[in-house]
Amino acid sequence: MSSSFLTRTSLMLVLCALPAVGWAQINDQIYQQGGTPTRGDISKSSPDEVDVIVAGNTQKIPTNKIRKINFGGEPNELRTARDHASQGRYEDALEVLAKVNTSTIKRPLIQQDYLFIKAFSQAKLALTGGGDKAAAEKDLLGFFGGNQSTFHAYECAEILGDLAVAKQDYVEAGKRYAYLAKAPWKDYQMRSSVLQASAMLGQGKYAEAKAKFDDVVASPLDDPAALEQKLQAKVGQALCLAESGDPAGGIKLVQEVIGSNEPQQNPALFGRAYNSLGRCYLKSNKPKDALLAYLHVDVLFYQNPETHAEALYYLTKLWTEVKKSERAIQSRTLLQSRYAGSSWAKKS
Repeated sequence: MSSSFLTRTSLMLVLCALPAVGWAQINDQIYQQGGTPTRGDISKSSPDEVDVIVAGNTQKIPTNKIRKINFGGEPNELRTARDHASQGRYEDALEVLAKVNTSTIKRPLIQQDYLFIKAFSQAKLALTGGGDKAAAEKDLLGFFGGNQSTFHAYECAEILGDLAVAKQDYVEAGKRYAYLAKAPWKDYQMRSSVLQASAMLGQGKYAEAKAKFDDVVASPLDDPAALEQKLQAKVGQALCLAESGDPAGGIKLVQEVIGSNEPQQNPALFGRAYNSLGRCYLKSNKPKDALLAYLHVDVLFYQNPETHAEALYYLTKLWTEVKKSERAIQSRTLLQSRYAGSSWAKKS
């Protein structure tokens, strides 16, 4: 066998290996809810879809199906920060982002995602741990205003609404939540109504809130995403009934939600449901039953920070009422230490 043949063979092996290396380093990877990621080059993004070129053909991927996007050529630290943020490790995400040399990021889509992850993480920390809400809101508004084509648009709008709720500006929260109604997907439109109605509850507009919740529950859609919004709306309906003089009707409704669903499959729903049940019992002048309802959240369904903070707020009062001062102090201390950024920590 000649040396020239060996040389040509070795060269062919090297050339064959090059596309695989280039593919992993250059192409974007779009992870959807299931299956393998779509690999290609993203050419355009909007709030509703991302265009990706795969083997010369353009595929349009709806943003409501996208779990995350890793960009070819992005700094490794940015990819790590993205994963941290998706896991709720916002402090870790910001710590890693601080190591990114932003001067090396030339691609606009990567610059945009860096800014989003930073603003998103700051906002989430401000909503829970007592970070600077004003600064977080300013950064997120700045990102949103300067990046109207971002595929994170609906996520931004919801978090901005949450920030408005945290400072008890329920009118502004409702306006921000209304942005979700622009989405082409019915479940997003339903979620917009649920969130707007929740903001109305904060204003004491129980009749208006119930009308929105009623519309969601009456929707003919029955896919899993729509059914989730219907359940959330029923929990809201129960609160409206309790605040409008019919706590017994609210108790019955929320107990139906609890009894017909599995807590392991939807702990976030159960947390809100038990908080709603607690409010209904309080309106029924049944403090011990209310205490038990809020304890369900504290012990079992504490995953959502705002929901847990609400339960701790009421537990502080209820433990005091049943003369368990030590438990009241424990609840108040946990509320102030873990959820200092929540509006519940600032209530008297």
